[in-house]
Amino acid sequence: MKKLVMLGVVAAFVPVVALAAYVEAGNNASTPAVPIAQNVYLAGGTVNVPNPVAGDVIAAGGNVLISGKVDKDIMAVGGTVNIVGGSAEDVRVAGGNITISGKVNGEIAAAGGQLTVTPETTVVKDSYLFGGLVIFSGSESGNLTIVGGDVRIDGTVNGNVKIKRAEKVSFGPNARVKGAVEYSAPVEAVVSEGAQLASAPVFTKVDSLRQGVRPKLFAALAGVALVVKLLAVLTAAYLLWFLRRRDVTAAVAGVHTHFWNRLVAGFAVLILAPIAGIVLMSTIIGWIPGMVMLALYCILLTLTAPVSVIVTSSFIMAVFKKGHLDLKWYHLLGSALILGVLGLIPVIGWLACAIIFLVSLGAVAEVMRSKLA
Repeated sequence: MKKLVMLGVVAAFVPVVALAAYVEAGNNASTPAVPIAQNVYLAGGTVNVPNPVAGDVIAAGGNVLISGKVDKDIMAVGGTVNIVGGSAEDVRVAGGNITISGKVNGEIAAAGGQLTVTPETTVVKDSYLFGGLVIFSGSESGNLTIVGGDVRIDGTVNGNVKIKRAEKVSFGPNARVKGAVEYSAPVEAVVSEGAQLASAPVFTKVDSLRQGVRPKLFAALAGVALVVKLLAVLTAAYLLWFLRRRDVTAAVAGVHTHFWNRLVAGFAVLILAPIAGIVLMSTIIGWIPGMVMLALYCILLTLTAPVSVIVTSSFIMAVFKKGHLDLKWYHLLGSALILGVLGLIPVIGWLACAIIFLVSLGAVAEVMRSKLA
């Protein structure tokens, strides 16, 4: 087993050597104040790429800013992602709030809560945009496909425009579409004075996503889904506790004795493990270790959900019943219900669930690491 671990460690350095990549992770991850003649892999709370990069940029963080010129592709994930002022080949990004402003020599594939493509943006190939609010004000040489709630087009599209299942569609006064326009929404689009559409839009009326399902039916389906999820997590937690009690107890003990270490470890695993797996898979001799790492990552995430229930139970037991941790099925049921309720509470509840998940992920990863050592 130790040989397997050593092989993984050696393979982990292969991409850095083969691709001459610049890798950094931390609270503030940034490239040096000089051009980078290699690929860049960054992960952290704040990620910044201010200078030119000759290779790809792969970034993940809470706040991601890429303002330098990138010769190859950009892949970014974050709470807020801003790609501004530079250029790149293909841009693939996902996040809560996304802004794209610059020259894209390939295509854009982006998904976010709010997605903005500014007037300074030019896209050579096609764009695929998904979001709650999608604002396109750039210049598109290819086709534009959008799936969004509120879709606003106020730029130039030389190809076709296709909008699917929108709640609201509007074309601003600067909209110029030279190809065909097709869209589906509950109501017809608002076309501002000054907008120029080469042909009459093809409108398909669909029920509102908010009103298309009867409230009682929606509530019933949501309730069934919640119960099924609850039973699945509860069953997994029950099986883990009674079949792998020693390992689960070790994970829980690590949470209680090294809470902050496990929290940081969980965050690092969540962000860095998939990046490391992708880096490994991009090399000739590292693709098998990369696949193994991504498989382990999926296993970790799967195990963390039931372990989160057990960790929550352990904290409750520590408060009300100090001493030996003796969990019963009804303790796990109560903890699963508590986590379910917390998940319904905006901000505070979501934050609490996120902390519990991350600290549990760090604990599970530490137990797995000790097993492989």
